[in-house]
Amino acid sequence: MLVRFLRGAIPIGAVVAVLGLIVTPFLHPLSGVAGVSIGSVGISGGKVKMESPRLSGYRKDNRPYEVTALEALQDIRNPTEIELSTMTARIQMQQEGWVTVNARTGLFNSQKEKLKLVDDVKVRTESGYDMRMRSADIDFKAGTVVSREPVKVLLGSTTVEGDTLDVKDNGALIVFDGRVKVVIENAPARALAGPEREGSTPAPELLGPVKAPVAPNREPAAVDGGSPGNAPATGTRQ
Repeated sequence: MLVRFLRGAIPIGAVVAVLGLIVTPFLHPLSGVAGVSIGSVGISGGKVKMESPRLSGYRKDNRPYEVTALEALQDIRNPTEIELSTMTARIQMQQEGWVTVNARTGLFNSQKEKLKLVDDVKVRTESGYDMRMRSADIDFKAGTVVSREPVKVLLGSTTVEGDTLDVKDNGALIVFDGRVKVVIENAPARALAGPEREGSTPAPELLGPVKAPVAPNREPAAVDGGSPGNAPATGTRQ
C-alpha cells in the first residue's frame, strides 16, 4: 500500500507539515562558527577515538544547535567517515522550539554529505510531536530521508505507522509505504466523514431541522358553464 497521504480523508495536511518540520534539521547542513569540545583523544584499532565530543554553534538563521555523543571514532585511513555513539542533536526551530534527535549510532560521511542513523532513532519537538524509526539514511545533497524499516509518528491524538518512509525534496513530498495505519483517537464523526456518495444516508445532525410538509394553496377549479356535467345545481328538485 502506497500512501502519498490521504488528503481529504483526515486532517493529514497537519501531519505532512509536522513531518516536514521535524526532518528539516537533517536536510540543511549546519553552518556558522562552531564551538568544539572533547573530553580526551586516543588511538584505538587504527581509529582516532574522541570521548564526549560536543559541537555547538549557530546556523545561517542565527538559531542555535548542539550535537553531543558518548564517543566519536574517525578512521585514520579514511578521515571523511566519522562514527558517533549515543548521539544527541538539539536544534532550535522557529515554531516548534527545540527539536531533539537521538540515535544510538550515527555514521557520517563528510565527503558524500550523508548521515546514517541506526538503532532507536527518535525525533521529538517541544510541542509534543514524536517520530520513531529503527534506522534512517539522510542525503544532504539530494534533500532526502529514507527508512526501509517500520516508522511510527505520534502527533497528539493521531498516530501514523508505515513499513517504510521516503522524504524527498527537503520534505515537500513524504511517502509512507507498506502496511500503513492511521489512528485518530476521540475524533468527531464529522471530521472523519468523507464526501457523500450516491445512495448513502447523511447523518441526521447534518441535515438541519426537519419541517413538516405544508400543502400548497390551490386555486378553486374553474367551472365550465357550457358543459352539462359541470353545471351547478340551482333551485329545488321537483
